Amino acid sequence: MKKTWLGIFCFLLTSCHYGAYYSGQKSNHFDGKKFISEDKTKLRENLRFAFTGKDSWDEPEEKVTFVKPNELGKIKNARITFVGHSTFLIQLPSKKHKAQSTINILTDPIWSERAGPVALPIFSPKRHNPPAINFDDLPKIDFVLIGHSSYYHMDLPTIEKLQKKFAPKFITGLGNCHVLNEIEKLGLSCFEIDWDQEIKLANGLEFIFLPAKNWSKRSWFDTNKTLWGSFLIKTSKIKIYFAGDTGYSKHFDEIRKKYGKPDVALLPIGSYEPRWYLQDHHMNPEDAVVAHRELGAKKSIGMHFNTFKTSAEGYLDPEKDLETAKLSYHLKKKDFVAPKFGEVFEW
Repeated sequence: MKKTWLGIFCFLLTSCHYGAYYSGQKSNHFDGKKFISEDKTKLRENLRFAFTGKDSWDEPEEKVTFVKPNELGKIKNARITFVGHSTFLIQLPSKKHKAQSTINILTDPIWSERAGPVALPIFSPKRHNPPAINFDDLPKIDFVLIGHSSYYHMDLPTIEKLQKKFAPKFITGLGNCHVLNEIEKLGLSCFEIDWDQEIKLANGLEFIFLPAKNWSKRSWFDTNKTLWGSFLIKTSKIKIYFAGDTGYSKHFDEIRKKYGKPDVALLPIGSYEPRWYLQDHHMNPEDAVVAHRELGAKKSIGMHFNTFKTSAEGYLDPEKDLETAKLSYHLKKKDFVAPKFGEVFEW
């Protein structure tokens, strides 16, 4: 009981951050104080969803294939390993000192056992399957991409461990570096950018931050103070799109028109029921298939499923519903896959 009350006190204490996290010119998605979201959810709807029954997820943990990236050999154009939830290890070739090495990128990394403000059942769901790469087996991480500030996507314990071991460069949306460095005092090499802004490196690697349909909130007092989004990773050989946490919207079609078709898209397919609440927050598998088609991706890989139980669909539903949607839209099996934990894709 004492531990529970201590957790509640810590949650309340760490939730009380006032003031602006970002200041800048107004835009079509920033009103001068907060970022503008398409989400119009009311408090009563949030409370109704909070008391909506969730599937029990009685299925046992999957047999995870634990990957040791340093033992996989050379990379031609790209290698993508599904770690779990929205976490991928993206590896790109890089020639340094005439020897083959890699550029290693993590998306929305979370190695924590629970996702939430306090590692207690009341506040933080426990992960169902372990990360498919043991933290100690990670290669040297060069870049970390953070799509938005949710506890499931911007996990502070994992970020602290990455900083201590690798000191990578963190790239995220406006306001999130303020959270990480000014509020949490993590001392990161952190770069925050707006939609359609890019970071270009001398070796030809580019990171472009792009729109997503979402919102942001880590506490009672910071709704939409930080910007959410997706990423396009470009080299001379391949374009990889990471959708981040998103509902379906016209932004997929707009991204294709502006930046061209990606070779591979990483798209969320889980945490989508009930639709009356989550359709504006998360895509379901049919939405993801439509997004795949609108992006014109050569191949899509699912994510954001079978890791944290946060919604009402069953454990097996994302994969089943994806197969149904692929049939409805005449996609081949290999065009859009729900990866196994630890599955490795090569280009």
